Amino acid sequence: MIASLGRGLALMVVGAAALLLGASRWGLPARAEERTGWLYQQFGDQGVALGTLAMGLVFLALGLVITVRAGQRLRHYRQMQRKEANMTAPKQHDSTPASGPVKLFGWVMLVGGALWTLFYAGSKVRAMAAGAAAVEYGYLAVLIGPVAVALGLFYLLIRPGTLQGVQAMNKREQVFFLIFIVTGVLAGVGLGAWLSAQAEAYGYFG
Repeated sequence: MIASLGRGLALMVVGAAALLLGASRWGLPARAEERTGWLYQQFGDQGVALGTLAMGLVFLALGLVITVRAGQRLRHYRQMQRKEANMTAPKQHDSTPASGPVKLFGWVMLVGGALWTLFYAGSKVRAMAAGAAAVEYGYLAVLIGPVAVALGLFYLLIRPGTLQGVQAMNKREQVFFLIFIVTGVLAGVGLGAWLSAQAEAYGYFG
């Protein structure tokens, strides 16, 4: 389950990066090396951008499907554990009342982080492509979006049932929380490296 979850998250990161790359190339003339490819011959200057966007959508969709399925299996496993625990322990109140706020928080973090990443990183790349005199970005700002997305996925897929922080979670939830946060940080580092590569490609060095 953890391996499937990791593969899904990795595909989503690759898909998001491809979407950013395709969006940054949209509207620009094809490079010399791109004009010999099939995409340019079929679609002209926007062929490579269209191909990159299509690849990003496919990877993002595949990653989302894999992640959702892995999350469903995790929830099923968690429900089975609760059922077994209820058979051997006095009946206790379920944490369902907290499910609504937890799910809402997860969606807010997921959508907010995705929008932040698209607008922040996309604006920087568009400024580079437009030949701005200087383009500055901070690595902490780059990390915000991917970490927020990872946190949102954690609350949507794992659903710890509480918004009281890591200390209120059980050990299993704490382990998955760490996995999601580390994945988000790694995705942010990858996004920062990609932005640096774009800056170098457009003639910026810093």
